Amino acid sequence: MDPESLVHSRFILIWACNVQSTNLHLWPYIAEARKRGAKVVVVDPVRTRTAAAADQHIALRPGTDGALALAMAHVIIAEGLTDDDYVEQFTVGYPEFAERVEQYTPEWAEAETGVPAETIRTLAREYATAQPSVIRIGVAVERHAGGGQAVRALSCLPGLVGAWRKPGGGILQLPLWAFPVNWGAFMHPEMLTPGTRVINQYRLGSALAGELDGLPLKALFVYNSNPVVVCPDQDKLVAGLQREDLFTVVSEQFMTDTADYADIVLPATTQLEQDDIMFSWGHLFVTYNHRSIDPLGEAVPNTEMFRRLAAAMGFDEPVFRRTDAEMVAEAFDWSHPNMAGITVESLQEKGWQRLAVPSPDEYAPHAQGGFPTGSGKVEFVASAAAGGNFVVPLFRQGSNDHQPGQPVDPLPHYIPPRENAAGDPSLAGRYPLNLLTPKSHAYLNSSFGNHEFHRRVQKEATLVLHPDDAAARGITEGAQVQVFNDRGRFTLVAKLDATLLPGVVVSAMGSWRKHSRAGATLAAVNPTAFADLGNAPTFSDTLVEVEIA
Repeated sequence: MDPESLVHSRFILIWACNVQSTNLHLWPYIAEARKRGAKVVVVDPVRTRTAAAADQHIALRPGTDGALALAMAHVIIAEGLTDDDYVEQFTVGYPEFAERVEQYTPEWAEAETGVPAETIRTLAREYATAQPSVIRIGVAVERHAGGGQAVRALSCLPGLVGAWRKPGGGILQLPLWAFPVNWGAFMHPEMLTPGTRVINQYRLGSALAGELDGLPLKALFVYNSNPVVVCPDQDKLVAGLQREDLFTVVSEQFMTDTADYADIVLPATTQLEQDDIMFSWGHLFVTYNHRSIDPLGEAVPNTEMFRRLAAAMGFDEPVFRRTDAEMVAEAFDWSHPNMAGITVESLQEKGWQRLAVPSPDEYAPHAQGGFPTGSGKVEFVASAAAGGNFVVPLFRQGSNDHQPGQPVDPLPHYIPPRENAAGDPSLAGRYPLNLLTPKSHAYLNSSFGNHEFHRRVQKEATLVLHPDDAAARGITEGAQVQVFNDRGRFTLVAKLDATLLPGVVVSAMGSWRKHSRAGATLAAVNPTAFADLGNAPTFSDTLVEVEIA
């Protein structure tokens, strides 16, 4: 759906997304919808800036999002709040889904989520009856053991109530699928040697330690990433980067925590120094980036770096000699209806152009189905489940090798957090606190974590605790504390907040290791276990203990 169409939403449900810190350009449309009478509800374990600005904040236990979504579906079906015509015409598998959610009562969900059953009923009723309603879903909902099924459950709700019928209705995470990107020209997966090993960056520490199947890693090339800060198992990762037999090259603009371990650091250009063409994760405009200055020093774009590397290694295929201008020309399917009136030349002249889709006042692309599923409909019973668990090849440079392949239940269901008292009482006995690591307000993942201005805005990394949890450990405001589990530990300053759920502690990610106390960050305690679908990470599925440092 079009993010700009949120001005027409009557009920806005922001789920696990701190819009005011990570999606600020969406907030004016939410604010306009509120002026027109929309209610804004935030579902999040933490009272974020966005939650504080909403009409209602529903705080649930970490990792129980799927339970709340399925209980909402239970209420909507049990109370006859479904859009029967939409369900009949544009969905498949409704009878099976209705039978599945019978077990997920609000009372059951209250025990799982900590949200009162009556609050769940009211939320479901308001969401179903105030049309068009929209769910703005953040990636945080995916970051636990059952994250994939939680997203599936949430994605079923608009189909139940017919939210897709009008502009401003549906579910929004990334509108990038409206862009006819020519992915094949970017990646050329046909050139990949079949059987080539694929290593998930989330498991880089294990790979460098020689714990994964296959030959040991002897060379590492890092670009557009700072794995020392963003990957889990930090101690193991750093030990791997310190191996004498590992040859590491990092292409960067700054000496990041990862670049510190490189044998060679190559200077990379910024967007000020290179031409580029972009689709968006947050709006429906194609953008052309004109470089403002010539590259400084020896800095080159990624494209030029790989052209030179390919030439030095003797790869003579024409694809490795493409210029940046030729790549821009191949970036989109310019004949696609969504690109009508948009050319490279017009973008270079105007800077940006909206896709040739109806205006935000009219754009309702799924009013009559037309979903990118096997059936073209909302699939309560997913046809894709027949292929087993998989990572979308788009996110693996087009490779479809070495897929997980485990069986997948075609119906949404609840998977509780892996690290919790019910699933592992022994672990929870040693580490009773659930650590959440949301995005920072002043950083973009770890980008800008080296800039003095941004560090001044973000302030020193803190651990937020409920006063009761702090008192039980003799911790006072401003005390230096250690957060630890079997995987590692890190040190930072305590901050008390009575709005936080007891048993939950929070530390924003993005701070650099070299700026931290005791030379470690929260990545030291994060697990390397995958979520249920797509080999996704489980950053939010982390139990820890805290003590005075």
